[in-house]
Amino acid sequence: MSDTTLRKPELRETELREPTGTFGTLASYMMRLQIKSVLVWGGVLGLYAAAIVASYLSFGDPTQMEQIMSAYPPELLEAFGITDMSTIEGFLAGQIFNLIPLAIAFFPILALSAAIAGSEERGTIDVLLGNPIPRWQLVVGSFVATAVSLLIIVAIMGGIMYGTSLLIDIELDFAASVEGVLNLWPISVFFGSLALLCSAIFHRRALAIAVPGFVLLAMYLADTLGRVSEDFEAYRDFSVFYYYAPDGSAITDGIDWASFFGVSGVAILFALLAVAVFRRRDIYT
Repeated sequence: MSDTTLRKPELRETELREPTGTFGTLASYMMRLQIKSVLVWGGVLGLYAAAIVASYLSFGDPTQMEQIMSAYPPELLEAFGITDMSTIEGFLAGQIFNLIPLAIAFFPILALSAAIAGSEERGTIDVLLGNPIPRWQLVVGSFVATAVSLLIIVAIMGGIMYGTSLLIDIELDFAASVEGVLNLWPISVFFGSLALLCSAIFHRRALAIAVPGFVLLAMYLADTLGRVSEDFEAYRDFSVFYYYAPDGSAITDGIDWASFFGVSGVAILFALLAVAVFRRRDIYT
């Protein structure tokens, strides 16, 4: 065992004596572990959004944009959430905010799948629980740390996106851009908390990634098919993507707060179920 490995438990034990208490210390410790990933994810997604914003200028005036849209089948436009590309907000709704949940959701999936199953595979969970840490704090601390980290990621992405619009003199509404990126948070946390639950149920991180990943793609497909075909429309109610944009994209139509808090509530429920499962199962080392 290396000197670094030996020092980690001592560091945690010292931190756990701080007045802030075990939970706050544990959550902040986990956030520090994620900080590099947060900066990478936020920067990459922000650069992608910046590139899309910059590409808006290449499409010409709004009249030309409408002519381009008229050349595509209405079903195709509906499938990708493209309704009005004559404004920058409508353009971003179709080019960014319809597809990016598929990417950003994998940050919490990867992070929270490692919370329990990943630690078991590495053989570090018994060392961590050897400190005076209740099991529920490990689960909830991981959830809270990842949820806050995700909020920072969408803030970085939104800041780069809006900053790009200012640099190239595009009139992107600030409030609309904030609502657009903020609405990415609950749907991403939803899949992350599902990964946390799977991490508590299974003893293999691969399963804790594969199950929510499959659900993510299946729900997206169900919502997309439900937009273009009446035969699949009923299945949209079972897809979280329907509640992500029930009345249109948040950047063009604002956040649907009932759906926002509803999806967030289900995510919290998954986290609580993960606590209940983890408290009752054995640890494999």
